Amino acid sequence: MTYSLALGPFHPALRGPQRFELKLHGEQIADIEYHDGFNERGCAERLPRLDLPQALHLVSRICGTCSLAHTLAFCQALEALCAIEVPGRAQALRCVAAELERIASHARAAAAILRALGMDRYAADLDGPRELALTSLAAIGDARVIPNLCLPGGVRRDLTPRDLEALRQALPQLNRSLYRFADRLIDHRPLLARTVGVGVLPRAAAEQFGVHGPLARASGIARDTRLDQPYACYAQLDFKPITQDGGDVYARLILLLLEAYESAKLIEQALEALPGGEWRGEIPTSLPKGQASAAAEGPRGAIRYSLESDGRRLTHARIDAPRQLDRLLARTLLSNALIDNAVAIIASADVCTACAER
Repeated sequence: MTYSLALGPFHPALRGPQRFELKLHGEQIADIEYHDGFNERGCAERLPRLDLPQALHLVSRICGTCSLAHTLAFCQALEALCAIEVPGRAQALRCVAAELERIASHARAAAAILRALGMDRYAADLDGPRELALTSLAAIGDARVIPNLCLPGGVRRDLTPRDLEALRQALPQLNRSLYRFADRLIDHRPLLARTVGVGVLPRAAAEQFGVHGPLARASGIARDTRLDQPYACYAQLDFKPITQDGGDVYARLILLLLEAYESAKLIEQALEALPGGEWRGEIPTSLPKGQASAAAEGPRGAIRYSLESDGRRLTHARIDAPRQLDRLLARTLLSNALIDNAVAIIASADVCTACAER
C-alpha cells in the first residue's frame, strides 16, 4: 500500500516552519519532498541600508538560539575591516558567552530528540543544565536569550566579582549533571534499539553536502571553526573537536551531549585564565574602504559574515550560515526509514529555519 503523509509546515517537533511530504510504502518512507522558505527575511540585503547600531541590533535578532554567534561573527568582520584590536579580557568573555549559548542550544536539541522518541522523563532531566546555562548567560550578557554582549573591539559589560564567583560555583554542577546524563544514555539499550542505524548520514554524503557543526562531526568530520580558524581566546584553550562515526540519530544525540560537557570545561579554562585590563568595545563612527570576512562556530556550525564598505558605510553584506535541511539532505536522512522514526530523525538534524531563512 502506497500513500502520502504531510508533516508541517507547523509541528511541535519542528523549529520553524517547514513542510515534509512523505511518500510511504507500507510503514517505510519511499520518497520525500521538502519545502522551506516560509519565512525569508532578506537580512543580508537590509544590513547596508542601516547604520551600524541598527545593523548590530538586526544581526542579534536573526536567530534566538544563535544570537551570540551571529553578533560575534559580525563584530569580528567589522574588526577585521577597521583593524580593531580586541583586549584579552573581552576575548575570554566572548568565549565564555559563546560556550554557554552552545550548552543551552545543545541541551534543547538533545531534549527534542528524546521527546520525539517518547523518552520525556529523560528529556526533562536536561531542563536543569539548560536553565543553568541560560541563567549564567544572563549574568554575562544581560539576557537569557539574545544576549546584549558583543561590540566591535570588546564587549558591553564585564563580569562583576559577584557574577564571576556565582559562575565559577555553577560550573561544577553543570559539569556533573551533563557527565552523568551522558553516561546514563551511552549504553541505554532501548535508546540504542531506536537510534543506532536510524537516519544515517554517511561521511561521504556529509562531505559532499558540505554540512557543518554537530551534523558533520556526528558523521566523523572533525570540522570546527574554533580550531580551524581560531578566534577570541580559543587558541589558548586546550580542546579537540568531538566526533562520532555512526552518522545516525544515536551519534548526533551523544555528540550534542558530549559537546555540551566539553563546552563547560572550556568555560572553566577561560575563567581560570581570565586576564584583567580593558574590555569595553564601541561601535566605530567611520568605516575604511575595503572588505573583510570573519566566522564564528555557532551551535549548528560556522556562521560567516562578509562585509564591504565604500569608506562611508556598508555597501554589501553576505551571511553564510550552516547548511540546513533541503531536499537532498532530507532524502538522505529519511529514505527507507520507518515512519515512526521520522520525527526523531528530523529532530536530530537540529534544523534552524531562522538561520536558513535569514
